[in-house]
Amino acid sequence: MTKTEEKEISSALDCLAVTQVQVFPFKEGPSMGHMVGMASVILNDQFQIRGLRIMEGEHGLFVGYPMDPFYKGDDFRSVCFPMTRQLREHIENCVLEKYSASADPKEWVVEFKNEDEMTIKLDVSESTRAGAIVLAKGKIEAKYGKKVAEGLELVSATEK
Repeated sequence: MTKTEEKEISSALDCLAVTQVQVFPFKEGPSMGHMVGMASVILNDQFQIRGLRIMEGEHGLFVGYPMDPFYKGDDFRSVCFPMTRQLREHIENCVLEKYSASADPKEWVVEFKNEDEMTIKLDVSESTRAGAIVLAKGKIEAKYGKKVAEGLELVSATEK
């Protein structure tokens, strides 16, 4: 491999970006210590990291990485973690932004119509408009079946 090829590969790896974030905030209940939720991220639509912990610390929220359950040392050892400060901050910002949005859901009214001009209106609680639409369509599919849900056209999705 030539030096030019190595530089191209190196620069391609420097631009890891979070392309998807899933956050699972804990509901009120038994204490999980300082952990307030879990998350998983996908980097560049190619690499998934599960088991990220959203933690409440002395200076606010932060993201903890999955730990090796078989490590026998005095300290904890992460299974995976970012090697650069920029990537760590990028992942943390994406996860905490999504967590903040999901911890404060909004009420939405989502309205669909089918080819017969019949309308279906649903009230859903979700943090984003896109999430509310997906949730509403999922509820319709669960109640009326996939065929009905596929034939629907979005009329509106408004915040209450």
